[in-house]
Amino acid sequence: MCGLIPPFIKSQKTYYTVVVSFVILFSLFCVFQLFQLRFNYDFEAFFPNEDHELELYDQYRKTFEYDNEFCLIGIERKAGIFDSVFLKKVDSISRLFAEVPDIEKVNSPTNLKLISYNGLSPVAERVLHFENPSLYKDDSTKIYNSDNLIGSFFPEDGKSVSVFLRTKERLTKTASDSLANRLERIIGQFQFDDIHYVGRIFAQNVYLNNLKTEFVLFLLLSLTVVVIFLWFSFKSVYGIIVPLSIVVISILWTLGVMALLGKDVDLMCAMLPTMIFIAGMSDVVHFFSKYFEELAKGTERGKIYPLILKEVGFPTFLTLVTTVVGFLSLLFSSIKPIRDFGIYTSIGVVIAFILSYTLLPALLYFFTPKKLVSVHGHNNKTYAVMRSGLFWIFRNQKFILGLTSVVVILSAIGIYKIRVNNILLEDLSDKVKIKQDFNFFDKHYSGVRPLELAIFSKDGKTPLWNYELMRQIYRVDTFVRKEYGACFSVSPALLVKTIYHNSYDVPDKKAFPDKEEYNEIVKLLQANRNNRDIQVLMTKDALKSRSSTKIRDMGSLEASKHNAALMQFIKTVTDTSQLEFKITGAAHLIDRNNEYMVDNMIQGFGFSILVIALLTYLLHRSWRMVLVFILPNVIPLIIIAGIMGFAGIELKAATSLVFSIAFGIATDDTIHFISRLKIELEYGKSLLYAFKRTYFETGKPIILTTFILMGGFMSLMISDFQSTFYFGFLVCITVIIAVLADIFLLPVLLFLIYGKTKK
Repeated sequence: MCGLIPPFIKSQKTYYTVVVSFVILFSLFCVFQLFQLRFNYDFEAFFPNEDHELELYDQYRKTFEYDNEFCLIGIERKAGIFDSVFLKKVDSISRLFAEVPDIEKVNSPTNLKLISYNGLSPVAERVLHFENPSLYKDDSTKIYNSDNLIGSFFPEDGKSVSVFLRTKERLTKTASDSLANRLERIIGQFQFDDIHYVGRIFAQNVYLNNLKTEFVLFLLLSLTVVVIFLWFSFKSVYGIIVPLSIVVISILWTLGVMALLGKDVDLMCAMLPTMIFIAGMSDVVHFFSKYFEELAKGTERGKIYPLILKEVGFPTFLTLVTTVVGFLSLLFSSIKPIRDFGIYTSIGVVIAFILSYTLLPALLYFFTPKKLVSVHGHNNKTYAVMRSGLFWIFRNQKFILGLTSVVVILSAIGIYKIRVNNILLEDLSDKVKIKQDFNFFDKHYSGVRPLELAIFSKDGKTPLWNYELMRQIYRVDTFVRKEYGACFSVSPALLVKTIYHNSYDVPDKKAFPDKEEYNEIVKLLQANRNNRDIQVLMTKDALKSRSSTKIRDMGSLEASKHNAALMQFIKTVTDTSQLEFKITGAAHLIDRNNEYMVDNMIQGFGFSILVIALLTYLLHRSWRMVLVFILPNVIPLIIIAGIMGFAGIELKAATSLVFSIAFGIATDDTIHFISRLKIELEYGKSLLYAFKRTYFETGKPIILTTFILMGGFMSLMISDFQSTFYFGFLVCITVIIAVLADIFLLPVLLFLIYGKTKK
């Protein structure tokens, strides 16, 4: 008992009263802090903040405009769009969109105009005379002969139209939600065959609503799973309430700390309650089980607590260290939400450990029901099964080692099949409307994913309006359209080309004006350099320019191949001493995460192994024990990587977390097993008897915590976010493989080290 009480406090009752009182008061404080907790989805937080390209992107959007501040509205008429009633409704809804605050620009098929130049002044001619059906035939001919309109405002099948909305930049979460609600109300006023809408303001709202729902759902499911397993283990309401109170208070305190420090709940931190439930419950179960096993043996209460500290407390502290190391390895990530997830989960795990050795003894001191004592007797079938299993392991050591080797070799083959990829809205289920709408634009239009090219005058002197430089820019624009299947394209070169084709009867749709015609058009554009539409394409000094387009969400893997082809084309057809092109944009920066992700994962995983290896060596003074400790916990990760390769599960930000976190969690059972075996050997037991006692003492808690781990991570598999689903699935499989490795492989490796005995 005294082992858990500070020496300056003489009375046990006083100490435990102080502990309970403090827990109650601080918990109330955290409850009030929860009202300050906010949910947030800032996709820009997932930009790699160590990348110099982030600086380029920040400067780029300050110079021109934000590339993701837009909405696309797709309006269907399955019988064909050239219908006056339909087009008038499209015009009406477009006008209502234009009246909404925070909408800066509306480009609709009914208000689009083609700019031409007759040598005197610019003339704007409407693309679609929607109020005059007699002109539909001529209008449709012009539309479907235009490279710029098909795939942007009109699809090839002619069964829908697209309306482009430019929103104000840097809208707050409140303003974005308000704008999304207004637009949805306007959409609800009209009856169309179908209507699709995408954009940051819509996606953000969907993500946050799902985030709030899943945050509560994960918490409730984790509670349910833990209650079920605790009931089967302890057969008592007390055996459920006390362990639950520890982890629930741990979660409450962690969320309170987050709120106090101004940390919002994001996509990563939505999994935090489940993580604390899982890690915290492991400490409680080991403490709880040992306490009642000793009571069942007849051990005096005064001697139980020092015994728990020696036989369970120190191993549990080591598991705390390895688990925290696993989560803190996420600090190697270049993505802030991932680093924050590692930090706050570590805080929660430490809180759970402290409460397990302060609040839990206090609760047991004030009330310990006798029913729980009888549950932990040794005369049951579990020990008979464990005894038989242990002897089977010793008789089949070569078979176990051989099977492990075969599985590892097969897994190594699967590892080479892993692909690193990222698709923007892949996280969302296909059942979610915005995902369906996103797919609609990918299928019928060029897509929604922005592709931005920053263009610079290399010497800082030659203006980009230079005829030869502009011709080179146009070649690049043409290549982008062909290579990526891009539309919604804007650039100074494309603007020049469009005015040229609208002004002259040019048979070749891809022709660029000759120098004389070009100079006339550029004079017009330079005279209107203060026009907003020109300012977002070219700076006033004409030393920086922009080429912007929309492409389908092909994924970072495929996009990187197209990007490589683009940069090679630029080197081939442009004068790189005068022109410089750089790919940028929000989507590009998200893709850049993948290039850092593997390095971050290797660094974090290496950090975890190094720290745990050094800790093991300091404890056992044996490199062979380090190997024995590492192997049963690395092999499950090799196997899970092989499963990912064979199953086609791609490596991305969320799935890369599995390795460091799972390694930290998987080592817990190994620590308890080795620590218990060492204690039994120190008691002077024979090797075989020590193994048997270790199985009996640690087997049940290990099995129980494994089921709790599985249940907790399985709750993540109901998520509508694909990354959360795969995270839960992969860690769950890893935990299963890890416990099998501890049950079957670890005894064989330990037996090889300590030496075989005839007995």
